[in-house]
Amino acid sequence: MSDVKELPAATPAVKFMAPVIQISVMVTVIVSVILTIFAWPVATATPKNVPIGVTAVQPGLVQGVKAQFEQQQPGAFNFIEYKDVAAAKTAIAKREIYGALVLTQTPQMLVASGASPAMAQLLTSVSVQLGAQLTAANGIQVINFAVEDVAPLGTKDQRGLGLNAGSLPLIIAGIVVGLLGSMRLRKTGQRFAVAGIAGTLAAFAMVAILNLWLGSLLGNYFLEVLVVAVGIAAVALCVMGAAALAGRAGMLSVIGLFFIIGNPISGVGLPQELYPTGLGVFGQYLPLGAEVNLLRRISYFPEASTVTQWAVMGAWLAVGVLLVMLASMRKPKTA
Repeated sequence: MSDVKELPAATPAVKFMAPVIQISVMVTVIVSVILTIFAWPVATATPKNVPIGVTAVQPGLVQGVKAQFEQQQPGAFNFIEYKDVAAAKTAIAKREIYGALVLTQTPQMLVASGASPAMAQLLTSVSVQLGAQLTAANGIQVINFAVEDVAPLGTKDQRGLGLNAGSLPLIIAGIVVGLLGSMRLRKTGQRFAVAGIAGTLAAFAMVAILNLWLGSLLGNYFLEVLVVAVGIAAVALCVMGAAALAGRAGMLSVIGLFFIIGNPISGVGLPQELYPTGLGVFGQYLPLGAEVNLLRRISYFPEASTVTQWAVMGAWLAVGVLLVMLASMRKPKTA
């Protein structure tokens, strides 16, 4: 006879409550993780090494301003000196800096709300603070900085809310195409076709809303359509490929990376320098971050380089194509 005792059978009450408790705990953990991912970067946002230009008629004044800010907010700003206002404006146009302090007889703060409305507001408050400090040090003359927006938002969307709100549908579109394609399409050619056709049609509609109607985008309509179409296709192919290779776990992993992780750190609402160290940079190498950054450059900074953003989006598109192709090689061909 065996000495091992059989465990007592679960009572009806335990059978009833066990799955209820499991689901409740799982939901609590999931929503807590999602809330942390979305809220933590925003709640802890502080400027870190933000590139700001500065130009002055008196050489010693620049060093004094740098030292003052370093003492009050260590590591918050990286002041880059320019020989004149024109050079500072060129740097803003190329997206090398977010703005510039002009320390001349008529002090100015140059901002670029097209790059980030939040950063433009921050730099405006910095100029007010600096003006008050210089006035107190001067003792008599009141010093106020005139704010000039060298890359303003569109007149229809002066607060930049359209692109902020529209960023969510940009990533959801690709996920939806990927989910539907995974559930309904079995042939590799069909998956490539739906990524291209659905992505293009959706891009024409979404850019028409953001550009032609709301005025949240100001660049070339067809170029912006291409950006959105590539973004949707890349996400859709990655979702379909991961689902075909690794099932539900693979599909959820890609969706989690692109949406749950990528959305809050994409730099849509806040510039990457305000996120916790490394998160903002990482977000720019995910599809949504690269796509929104590219759309902003096309709309407001036509002189700025777009090589990195196109390369990131092209790389994700290539990853999606590779995943779908690998999945097709693993499965037997159907008639």
